[in-house]
Amino acid sequence: MNDKTVNKTKILFIITAAILLLFLFARGEDKPFPANFRAGFAKEYTVLDTILQKEAEAAKAAPVKPAKNLKLETWTELFHQEEAFERNLRVRVQVLNEGETTATDIHLEVPLLGNLDSPYQALIKETFSLKPLEINEQSFGSRTAVFEIDSLAPAETRTIVFDYFLSIAPLEANLSLYGTKSELLGGHHPDPAYLLPAKKVESDCPEIKAKAHDITINLADNLEKAEAFYRFVIEHMQYDLNSPCRNCGALAALHGGTGVCEDYAALFVALCRAEGILARTVYGYLDPMSREETEEIIAPGKVQTLTGCRHCWAEFYLEGLGWVPADPTLNIYSPDLRYFASLPQADHLAQNYLDQPLRMHFKGGELDVTWEVGLAGL
Repeated sequence: MNDKTVNKTKILFIITAAILLLFLFARGEDKPFPANFRAGFAKEYTVLDTILQKEAEAAKAAPVKPAKNLKLETWTELFHQEEAFERNLRVRVQVLNEGETTATDIHLEVPLLGNLDSPYQALIKETFSLKPLEINEQSFGSRTAVFEIDSLAPAETRTIVFDYFLSIAPLEANLSLYGTKSELLGGHHPDPAYLLPAKKVESDCPEIKAKAHDITINLADNLEKAEAFYRFVIEHMQYDLNSPCRNCGALAALHGGTGVCEDYAALFVALCRAEGILARTVYGYLDPMSREETEEIIAPGKVQTLTGCRHCWAEFYLEGLGWVPADPTLNIYSPDLRYFASLPQADHLAQNYLDQPLRMHFKGGELDVTWEVGLAGL
């Protein structure tokens, strides 16, 4: 092969590689979790510290009420319609083209409020400012909506607004129904997947299994076991927004003993699953309004941001009762089990049982996504 042939081969190779790169670029980009979307959606903010301090003050003023003394007449009283708060949970997803060229064929797959069966929350209706092409149902009740935007010029934005109209109620579990074959559950059977290990819920890890066994070695009752796990998590963990174990899951929480709400919930859920108790993490928000002595009203057209109110808690399943809430993070300043099998205030806004990323596919441009959540006036 002479020099001319070698040069021609090199040139042909360079041209082929360039065409391939142009083809790949033309296909667009698939971007899970844009940077500021991730920060706004998954980050737990320091405002939770203020809420925890309020819980500590409330616990000091309130009489101690052991979990086993919680009594209600029937299952239907678990959800008090007369005490429920109506809330309009509003999500704004804004897409901005920060590039110098027009972005086209924009395809968004956005996580929605899940199909939830938590007894303290009901979805009345939902609306979308842009009609989704389709809504997909996935595991653990998760849902995503698919949207398409034809194009965005440089510096142009497009905003999609979701409105969820919710009824949120305080709840105290009627633990006297535990173990019964109650027909009040309507024949509901939970997903057995809530017994399996998962990301950040390493219930099959030998260390977690051993710890769960040690905590419950003399207990045979699932309610007693769940209460023992709840007490262990509160005593073992130290709340720390700067913890190196932050949002790292159950095993890291067990090892490090520090973390934030997701770590508290994950450790509780992992211990439950390790002992054969159905359990799940719940991702959502804390509603700061219902903590006042009187209900605050948001004026129509106004929105109160939930920035800083991102929260994670847990639920476990009891025969005859169904899903029962447990929020160890809100109980760290008092021994009264105020948030075990009880949500004394209508302030937990559940979003899903499995966090889903936002995914974006487009051609050209440089797109950025902002995710904002708030409570809108009714």
